[in-house]
Amino acid sequence: MIRSPLAVSIVTTLIVVLACSASAEQNSTPAPTSTFRRQNITPYYIEFRVATIGTYGHSYVAYGRLNAQGQPADHKYADLHPRGNYALMAIGHVLPVPANTKWDPEVLALKVASSYRRKLTAAQYQKLLAAIRKSEAEKDRYWNAVTNNCNHYVGELARAVGLKTPSNFQVSYAFIPALRDLNESQAVKDRPITASP
Repeated sequence: MIRSPLAVSIVTTLIVVLACSASAEQNSTPAPTSTFRRQNITPYYIEFRVATIGTYGHSYVAYGRLNAQGQPADHKYADLHPRGNYALMAIGHVLPVPANTKWDPEVLALKVASSYRRKLTAAQYQKLLAAIRKSEAEKDRYWNAVTNNCNHYVGELARAVGLKTPSNFQVSYAFIPALRDLNESQAVKDRPITASP
């Protein structure tokens, strides 16, 4: 046991110094931030896809959250298609027919011919969700091969998140690549010019 008053004073001082040091380290630790903030990653995405089916293809979107590596952590889907069977779709090449924005999971069995993914900020993602909710609430939605098809719907969602859209008057096989080319070439134009080293 320590009996000397000087030794007791030194030991007490050391204990106080160590305790204060540990407390200071705890208080100086920055508040935890999300992985996305530390890595400056936008936490959401939208992916425009064209499914391989028939002569035209079928445009739809996948969307959701990104993980810390910037890859999709979950998948939700949205599209526009005629209600009913192929006979109704055939009529829709001439007349407007009732349409549906309720997702048909059978679309995922179709091969993806091409796709275009964009990262979204939280604000852009909220705008996307609002556009999808609005379309789901519309009771008089129609489908027509020329005037209101899956490309029109995908274009609505693209514009909701601030993207430019090409002409809807083309098959889906061409529409999704055109959407990608239009927005990627615009992104290059908008990029600041840096001086050569």
